[in-house]
Formats: sequence, C-alpha cells, structure tokens
Amino acid sequence: MDRRSFLAGCASLAGAAFSPSAATSDSPRVEADRWLEIDLYWFDKDDLESSVAQFWERYSPLFRGVSGWRGVILNVGWVMDYVLDWRGNPDLRIPRPQRMNQEHWFKVAGLLTGDTAERKRKWKERFASPIATPHTAYQDWTYADLRRVAALLREIARLKYGLDGMKVGSFVVGRPNIYRGEASPFSVNHKEVFLGGSTFNPEARLVADTTPYAAFPHGIAAGTPVTEFFGAQWGHLSRAVGLNAMVLRDNLLGPVPYRRYGPWGESLPADPGKWSSFSAATGALVKATKQANPLALVIGYSTAASAVGEWRVEGVDLETIAREGYLDAYIDQTWAGAWNEVGVREQQFWNTPYLGWTYQLANVLLHAVMLEGTKVRHLTLAETFDAWESWDVIHTAPERLQWGIWVYLHAAMKTPQGLKMPAGSYVSWANQGKRLLSPDDVALLSGTLNEATLDARQTQDVFGPTLVYNRQAMDWQSQNAPARSIKEWIDEQAAAVMKWSVPILSVTREEYLSSISTDLPILQTPVHLTPAERDGLKQRLGSGRPAAFFGSPAGGIDPELSRMAGIECPDELGSAVRKEATVESKAADLAKGVPANFGIYQRFTRNRAIQGASVIYSVDGSPALIRNGNILFWDPPDLEPGWSDRPIRERMGSHYPYVLVARALNLMLQDSEAPVMREIDPDRPVCMHAWRLRDGQYRILLGNTEEGISDLADQARHVEIVLPAMWTKRLSIHDLWRNQTVTSSAKVVRNLRQAESTLLALSR
Repeated sequence: MDRRSFLAGCASLAGAAFSPSAATSDSPRVEADRWLEIDLYWFDKDDLESSVAQFWERYSPLFRGVSGWRGVILNVGWVMDYVLDWRGNPDLRIPRPQRMNQEHWFKVAGLLTGDTAERKRKWKERFASPIATPHTAYQDWTYADLRRVAALLREIARLKYGLDGMKVGSFVVGRPNIYRGEASPFSVNHKEVFLGGSTFNPEARLVADTTPYAAFPHGIAAGTPVTEFFGAQWGHLSRAVGLNAMVLRDNLLGPVPYRRYGPWGESLPADPGKWSSFSAATGALVKATKQANPLALVIGYSTAASAVGEWRVEGVDLETIAREGYLDAYIDQTWAGAWNEVGVREQQFWNTPYLGWTYQLANVLLHAVMLEGTKVRHLTLAETFDAWESWDVIHTAPERLQWGIWVYLHAAMKTPQGLKMPAGSYVSWANQGKRLLSPDDVALLSGTLNEATLDARQTQDVFGPTLVYNRQAMDWQSQNAPARSIKEWIDEQAAAVMKWSVPILSVTREEYLSSISTDLPILQTPVHLTPAERDGLKQRLGSGRPAAFFGSPAGGIDPELSRMAGIECPDELGSAVRKEATVESKAADLAKGVPANFGIYQRFTRNRAIQGASVIYSVDGSPALIRNGNILFWDPPDLEPGWSDRPIRERMGSHYPYVLVARALNLMLQDSEAPVMREIDPDRPVCMHAWRLRDGQYRILLGNTEEGISDLADQARHVEIVLPAMWTKRLSIHDLWRNQTVTSSAKVVRNLRQAESTLLALSR
C-alpha cells in the first residue's frame, strides 16, 4: 500500500472523505500539541532566510489546523555546553562537541524478506555501499545566529503560513560527549558534573571557577548546585536568544537511557536516602530551569526503557516531580521502529527489540498513570529517519509507523471522570543530513497524526484488560526495601503479553479501580493496599468478574488476595535464577504448539498452589502461572540482563510463557465486551486493540509488528477475530486503510502481510 492510497482510504470522523489534500491545505482543526525536531546543522547560517523559508515550505502542512502548543526544537550540538558555557555575548561562537561520528547513510527503503539467514545476507548487502559518508557539518554558529534563526522560524511561519504562536526551543543531553566525540570543555573543567564521567549528576556541587558566565559574571562560588547554575544560565540564554522551550533529553530525567539500569546497577541502593536525594535533585533541575524563565516551557523526556524502572532502578520519581508543578510537558520517546525493526542499523541486525513497538506502548500507559492529576502534557514521539544514525523507519516500515502513531495516541488513562489520551506528538527527526522528508512523507505524517488524534478525541471506551498501577506498593518498596524487587515490572510484562493479541490499551490507578469500568483488570503487585482498596478488590473478585495479578508471591501480593488467587510462598525473592519451565499436563488445552519444557529466565521462589487452583506452568516444581476460578495469577519471568544483538525470544528465555498468559487472558475475556482472537499462534503474533467512539462506531486496530519471534521466511499473519455478541447486530465492517468492505458476521477474518497494519471500523 503506497502512502497516497493510505491517505485516500482514511475516513474523517465528520463523515467527509479524507484525502491527501486535506493534509496540505484544508486540514481539520486538531486540538493537540505538535512539535518537530531538527538539527541546527541543516540550516545555512549564511543564507538563513532562504533555508528557513525552505523548511516551512516543506513542513508547514504538519502544523496546519493544530490548535495546541506548536513548535520547533533545535539540536544545538547535543551536549550542555551551549547553556553551561554561555558568557552573555551574542557574538561569541557557540561551543560545540568535536569529532563526533555520525553513522553512514544508506538506501534502506523496503523490508528485508526471506528467512533469517537470507535477511542477514541482504542486511550485509544493504550496508555494503553507503550513499553518503556524513561528517559533523556545523558551521561556526554564534549565539546571534541562533537568535536570528529562532526569530525567522517564528516570523516566516506567522507571515507566510498563518501559523501564529509557533515556539522555538532547544534540547540538551546530560552527557559530556556523544557519538564517540571529544569531551565538552565544560565537562573537562567540571568533572564533578558527570557521574563516572558519563551521565549528568543533579546532586553535583561545582568547584570554584573564576570564569565570568552570563548569569554568574563574577564566576562560580565553590559549592554552587549544578541545578542552580544550569537553570540560571538557561534563563539568561533563553531570554537573550529568544528560545521558548527546553527539552531535558537523555540522561536527565533518568540517568541511564535505553536500559533498566541505574547509577547503582540493576536495583536501587539499600539506603532509601540515596535515591530520594537523587530524585529530589532531579526535581530541582526541573524547578530551576522553569523558574529561571517562567515563560519558557520545560519538557521532560523518558528513558525508553521501563517506566517503572525509572523510579525503581534509576531513582527518579516522575510522579512526585510532576506534582511539584514545574514540568510543562513530557515526551515518551517512542522510537519503537528504530529499535524493533531488524536490519536497519549498520552495526546490528537484531537491534534492541525490548525497546520496540509494544514495549513503548506499555511505557506510554505507565507514564500516563504517573502524570495523572498533574498539569503535565503527555506527548508521544512519531519517528521518521535519523539525523545521526542509519535507520529510516518511515521508508522501511511505514505501516508499522502508522500503527504506532495510532496506538500511542489512543493509550487511555481511565479515570472516574472518563478517558484521558496523550496531549499530542513530537516528530523526530525532520532531517537526515541535508535531506528533508519528502512532501509525500509529510502528507503521511500529518494525515496519520491528524486522523489518529481526532479519533482519539472521540473515543468513549477502550476494551480489553486495564493495567492497574499500584503507587502505594512502589512507594513502600522504595522507602523500606528499595534494593529488593517484587517483580513490579508491569510495563515490560504487559508489553510482552500484548504481542499475542491481548488488547491492552488502558491503564488506571489502584485507587480508581472501583470507579472505572474494565473488562479485566491486571493488577501490578497488589500489596500495601488501603483497607478500602483491599475490601473493594475482594468484593470485585467475589462477584466472579475476571481479574489478573502480576507480581512475585514473595512480597508482591497481599496475603488475603494471595489465598483468593490460589498461591502461597514461604520465600523472599533472592538472587536465584532458573532457566527452564514445564507445562503442566492439565493445561494441555492452552498449550497447543508449546513444548512440554521451554527456556525461561525466572527469578526463583518456591511457590505452592492452594488446593483447587489449576497450575498452567511451573519452574523447577514451583507454580508460576495458575488460575483459580476467575483469577489468573502470574509470577512473571524477566528479560535476561545486558545489551546484546539477539532476537527478542532469546532475551525472553523463550516466548512461550507469554503465549500461555495471553491464551489464558484471551479465554477469560470471552464473555466480555472485548473482541478475542479465535486462535493465538505462538510463532505468528499479532497485536490487536479495540475501542468505541461516541457515535457508536467500534474500531479494531491490527498490527503485524514483530520480527524475531520466528526465523521463518513467511512473515504473513492469518487473523480470525471473534466479536462480542453486542457488536454483531446489523454490523457493517469496513477496512479504513484499504477502503474495503469486510463481510459482516460474528467473526472477522483478515490476512496481514509482513509489517502490515490495518484499522477496521464497525458500525450499525
């Protein structure tokens, strides 16, 4: 399917046809925020007006009709020196990192096909001949040049395209260098700013420095907090140059991006004072940045790894920081394709799929619940290609990109007052070298973002399981036993399970559960509940409605609830690991295509099933997945630690535990309002999500998102969806993205090609 066919096939919520022209001239009003990131090196400082005009000629359609915060974020050389070393003279050259190494760029359009061996061969061929050998091409920009480009971006947007109120900001990463470049001069002079010489330390206090900085004209007094210094420097710079926003990017609102790993290793330190001090200092950075220029926005940025782990391992309590009131927006860096797609990076074939499509959806959900009740506007990232790296998702897997945009913008926070969806999108990047996205690329992006946002704003209900975040458990654990895990990684667990058609698209807080509607709550470590919460949950379970508990029975589940779930455990969760699991003979109905024994990475406890509970699989004789009537209990495995170029099934130990959980949940959903998959194939996973609009239409979003579960050449998927009885009365089914009518029945049958996604509209 080409991009124009996709756009022509979309239907607007108002009933009018949506066409490519709608993305470029008569776009509907979209109540959302939208940001676009571009590297400063793309602009020609010697012909700024011309290059800014070229930028807006290409990208103005992306912002037309968008009514929220709209802006452009500039990469001013990545590291913090342009802020930290600002001396107050606009004619000074901007300090920039030296000898950075951009990856080569290649023609990467299209998917690799064939079995794994053939795709690896094609991957080597793809990266044998670069089409460009880039080098860091920053001109000698001055701060006055930066001020001029910011002014021109706002002025031309307003005068030529009617885009009033455009904001121009910049970002920083909390590192002394990047892309194997030289350490920044400020980091050399102030080594205390970076933990281990590699990541920003918000607790740092600066050594004495007689240099006259803009906000400190008499130099830095010994002991000055780095947060105070950065904030004051940013406030002075942003006013002098005319910047309206600061994005605190990698290594700042989480010290170690892309891994569930922190300054103290794979867990918090045993002393809670250490992590709480670190989190408070991170909040102080946000506060100082905001207070130094209250008119400029302060925008946070996720680590892309576990949202739970950002607190429970990295020591940054996002919810507390958000509630302090100084953070304006937060970007979930959903670079899912950049991590999930195989053969798109020169150095790695398998890439890093535990940061991929479904893992990013789970991060969005968990961050949504953490930001609930605050003023912070939650943004998801729409990826394109990269200004520094070789991957190119918009041309390699555009349908997966469309799926990602839709599913992330529909990630629903369920509150007693109704659903809350993300506030908007952050598009990254706008350039690869001197190459911009094509007009067709921009039409694809703007059309997809607009349609997905409009649809999300009209969504009334989201079907399927709801993740239930237990803030109390996380807080108790962090304050009392911070170094001990209770398998609280609900985001990673749900992300793996939803690959096999479990339609998880909503989240709520434990304290909201009694006031919201859900087909099946999946409770994260239901322990340390208030008496009212425990009683309400017991009442729900006693009614026979289905529920699931994910967590360790060693400290991760309330004793009364543990008995109801049919599990008990005399152990504490220690360091023991087991690597093989066994399907119980009585679970044969769930185990089709699953071997009797399979690999696993299980942090082990000796569990016992209470009489009457049905064990589905065990690890070394210890029940790990059991069903007791209407309750499913799972003592989950973990991803093997480390960073390596391996398929996701190997990082999981094997994919079979997640298949068994998915099948068990699918069975428990059969009498609910959610559609269910007739059969879940272990080696051919399909993502499925479903919701209902206010006008009564239903939506089903399908995505063939996975590479690495199977080595087979055939990456196609056959899908048979059983619809709830209430959906099937006088039902018309339409494939919106192909403009096809689907035969109406109680079952939907579709075939998905490799990387194909589709959106079905079901109406009466």
